[in-house]
Amino acid sequence: MGIGSKNMSELVLPISGEIWGTFINCAICKDILKPPIMLTEITGNVCLTCYEGSPEVCCQTTIKNCALETILQMIKLPCRFKINGCEVALSHEALICHQEKCKYRTKRCPLVQYSGCQWEGSTADFVDHFTENHGDHIINFDNNLFYLQTSLTDLNLIKLLVMKNRTYVLRMQTDLTKGKLFYIICNVKKSNRNYEYSVKHKGNSENYIKTKGRIVADRHIYNDFIEEVAINVDLGALKQVAQVSDTVTNVFKINVGVTQNEGINEKMLPFFECPVCKNFMKPPIYQCESGHSICNFCRSRVEKCPTCRSMFGTTRNYSLEGLTSGIQYPCVYHDLGCTEAFLVNDISKHENECPFKQFNCPFHNCTSTGNQQAIVHHLKHFHPQGVISSGTCGYIESFHLDPNVYYNKVFDRKCVIAYNHIFRLTCKRIPEHCLWAAEIFGSYDRSKTFVYEVSIIDMQKPEKRLIRTDHCLEEMREDDLFQRCIMFPNSILTAFSVNGMVTFHFTIKEK
Repeated sequence: MGIGSKNMSELVLPISGEIWGTFINCAICKDILKPPIMLTEITGNVCLTCYEGSPEVCCQTTIKNCALETILQMIKLPCRFKINGCEVALSHEALICHQEKCKYRTKRCPLVQYSGCQWEGSTADFVDHFTENHGDHIINFDNNLFYLQTSLTDLNLIKLLVMKNRTYVLRMQTDLTKGKLFYIICNVKKSNRNYEYSVKHKGNSENYIKTKGRIVADRHIYNDFIEEVAINVDLGALKQVAQVSDTVTNVFKINVGVTQNEGINEKMLPFFECPVCKNFMKPPIYQCESGHSICNFCRSRVEKCPTCRSMFGTTRNYSLEGLTSGIQYPCVYHDLGCTEAFLVNDISKHENECPFKQFNCPFHNCTSTGNQQAIVHHLKHFHPQGVISSGTCGYIESFHLDPNVYYNKVFDRKCVIAYNHIFRLTCKRIPEHCLWAAEIFGSYDRSKTFVYEVSIIDMQKPEKRLIRTDHCLEEMREDDLFQRCIMFPNSILTAFSVNGMVTFHFTIKEK
C-alpha cells in the first residue's frame, strides 16, 4: 500500500524513544530534523545548519532526503523526552514547538557544533558539565557586570555566564554577509523574569556603541539566530569604534530588578537621557525651538537638534531642570560596574572619585586605558622603570645644568603611586628656567589635599637646600601645566650645582 493511499496523520510511530530518536533527530546536534534534511553517506540524516557548519560532513556524498521529509509531515511522533515521562505525540511541526517547552526536557551541551560534545542531562547538572569539560567557556562575574573582548572577524562563540544563583548562556555570531554582529543572552532555567541588560561596545577610541536587550527563554540556546529576538550591531560602526584593530571590548550589565523607589527612578530616568551622548542630563538643560532637550556639554557641540533638526538657541528647559532635584542619578560609570546613585548636587563629586572611572596611562605614547586598579597594575608591569611604588612618595635625581642639554624639552617624567592615588611628576628645561609639576591622575578623594615639594640640594653641603611647595594639579595639557608649576631660574640653580650637576628631591605630601 502506497503512502498516499491512507491518511497517516493519525498514526503514532510504534518504536521506542531510543530508536525513533535516530530516525527523526539530527545525527550531530540531536535536535529534531526539519526540512531540508540532508542524508550523508557516513554520518546519516543531519539538519542543514549542521551540514553547512561541518566541513567533514560537507565532504561526504549527500542527497536531500525528500522521502523522510514527506513521512515526517504525515505521521505523529512521540516527544523526544518520552523516556523522562512525557506522553505527548504530535505532528512533526507541532512536535518541534512542543519539545522547545516540554517540562520533561533535558539540556544538551550547546557546544556540540564546535567541540562535538554529545552530553545531555538535567538543568541542575548543566553548570557542572561546563565546569568539568568547558572551563574556558565560563565567565564568572559579580555586580551584574562582565567584560568580554571579541574579534570582529569570523566570530562565533558561546559563553556560560555564572553570577551567584543566576546562570545564563551568551551567544555571539558575526554575519559577514549581512554586516552584522548578532548576540543573545538566554536563561538556562525556565524563568518568568526576563531581565533587561545593556552593552557598551568599546574600542581604541573614546567613542562607543551602546545597545540594549532582554534575556530570552532557554529554548533560544539551541535555536538559529532570529533577528526579531537577537540584538544586532552594525559591523561598520564597530570597526570605526575599534579603529586600528578588529578587537572590541564588550561591557555587559544585567539589570536584575529594583526596589519600588528605584523602580520609580528607573521610569523617570529615560526622560533625562541626552539624545546625543546618551548620558543623563543635569542643569543647565537646553531645548531646541521644537522643545527637544539636550545636555549642556552636547549643546556646545551641535548646531541643530538631532531629533527634529530645528535650531538651538539659549532657551533652557526649566521644568525638566526642576525635576532633577528628586532624581537619583546613577554614576556615569554604571556600565563599567559602579552601582552608586546620588542626587544631582552630589553625583559630580562621586564621579570624580569613582574607582570605576576610566583614564589613559599617564605615560605619553601609551594607549592603554582602564580604571584606577587596572592602570596601577599596568604601570607596575609595563612601565616599571618609570614607576615609584616602593613606599616612598618621591625620588632624588640629578641633571646637568648645561643650557644646551634638554633645551626646551621634558627631561624626566615618573609616576608615583602613593596614598592610594596616582601622581605624574614631570620636569622640563627651558633656556632660562627649570620647571617641576605634579598632576593627580584618575579618580581621587577631593576631601584630601596633596602638595608636591621640590628641594634643590647642594651635595657638597647637604644642609644647604632651596625648597618650594605647591598644590598638585588635575591632569591637563602640557602647555597649561607649565604655566602653573614650580619654577627655578638657572642663575639660582648654579649656586647649588656641583661640577655643573644639580640634584633635586621631588616628593608628594598629604596635608
